Amino acid sequence: MDKSTKTLIHYEWKTFTRNKFQLLLLAITFVFALYAIYYGKSEINAQLDTIEAVKNLEEKEFAEYKASFQKELVTLEQEQTHDIASRPAYAWYRHGYHAILYPHALAPLAIGQRDLFRYYYRLTGMSLHYQLYENELANPVNLLAGNFDLSFVLIYLFPLLIITFCYGLFSSEKENGTLALLKIQVISIRKIMLIKLAFYLAIITGLALLVSLIGILSTANPIKSENLMASSLWLIGAIVYCVFWFAVMFVIISFRKSSSFNAITAAGCWLFFLIVIPGMLNVIVTVKYPVSSVTLAGLTRRTGLENEDDEKEAKEVITEFLHYKPELADSDSLIKNNLMPKAYAAFTSLKDIHNQEEVDYYNSQINKRNKWIANFYWLSPAVNMQEIFSQITETDLNTFLVFQDALVSFHRDISDFYFKRLFWDKPILLEDYSELPVFKMPKSDNRYLIVFTGLSKISLIALLAFIVGYIKINSISK
Repeated sequence: MDKSTKTLIHYEWKTFTRNKFQLLLLAITFVFALYAIYYGKSEINAQLDTIEAVKNLEEKEFAEYKASFQKELVTLEQEQTHDIASRPAYAWYRHGYHAILYPHALAPLAIGQRDLFRYYYRLTGMSLHYQLYENELANPVNLLAGNFDLSFVLIYLFPLLIITFCYGLFSSEKENGTLALLKIQVISIRKIMLIKLAFYLAIITGLALLVSLIGILSTANPIKSENLMASSLWLIGAIVYCVFWFAVMFVIISFRKSSSFNAITAAGCWLFFLIVIPGMLNVIVTVKYPVSSVTLAGLTRRTGLENEDDEKEAKEVITEFLHYKPELADSDSLIKNNLMPKAYAAFTSLKDIHNQEEVDYYNSQINKRNKWIANFYWLSPAVNMQEIFSQITETDLNTFLVFQDALVSFHRDISDFYFKRLFWDKPILLEDYSELPVFKMPKSDNRYLIVFTGLSKISLIALLAFIVGYIKINSISK
């Protein structure tokens, strides 16, 4: 490092430490970041408490069922519990299984969609659609709202901090009459501006890394193999995003305009990237791929057989159902025993089958929205960064779509477990409880590919902006 560079850094450090307003801004941002970490942890901890509670309820429920096989039935309540535990006619709609989407260790840093969509379901053998669509899958109004988590602070507040520190780096020299003195120095104006930007880049990016490390260490063990990659990508993302905004400021400064022009232009860029583009994309995708939960309203209403005492209707329902599930038609006593429980089981399954086309269309529209918006992330590095943080912490919309797909498979396992025993007139035995359906959440294979692609796009845009500023600012001394 040459003497002139050291002198400039020393001068900027003195200017920085004497500027109480800038120090106050850094302190306020740091406090906001700490609160955001606390807020994110409180939200996820509340979800973890709920998850623990529903797990305990399920464990208690099935423990009572298993215990009913091993003790003498004395009271009416014990007999009822044993009937629910051993008779498929009751068990198929009374036994509840919790499918849970556990939060990633870093989820408190970017809550994403976890406060909008359900992260657990209690499923029985009844209609899946009834259990699944009690709440709306995609609400455009809710999707526009964010959380005051660390990702919000990094994406929304840090650019404002960068703008405040950098908008007057060149114009203040011009307005204070010191530009002429800088021009006669051995070091070029371009290098002076780059040193100044690098100085504040180190301070603000250092703050971003500091609060990120505090957030990571307070929520997870970054050394663990399952957290190491996510933690590293989060830190890289914070650096890349800060570098992008410094590149934007470099371009604005290179036009050699006044401080007011720089401030207004930079604020306009902030509004454009963080407010205008997301709003426009939301409006366009709503028109292009309209989604209305009204079409699914009928699926969330309880319905039953028109005449519960009509055996003919019950047999017709069972016959239609067996057309779709012929493997259940092997029992000689199919129509003779437990007719109405079988009819209700068949009816609720047929309801799902008959409405599957509407559900598929609804889900396809959601997927098309997701994919279409992903094609335009390059328009706004802020939106792109938000998606990157959500992907890192597994709180993105696609994770919830995969979760709902996994629910379909899980519900099928539940139905098969009970319907085989119900339609074949077989009781549920104690040893059957070792074969109960278990929910499995598939892992996304391309999550980190999406993250690397997104970071590459932001880095490329930052590089292009830097090159434009580097070329443009060279004309100052000419």
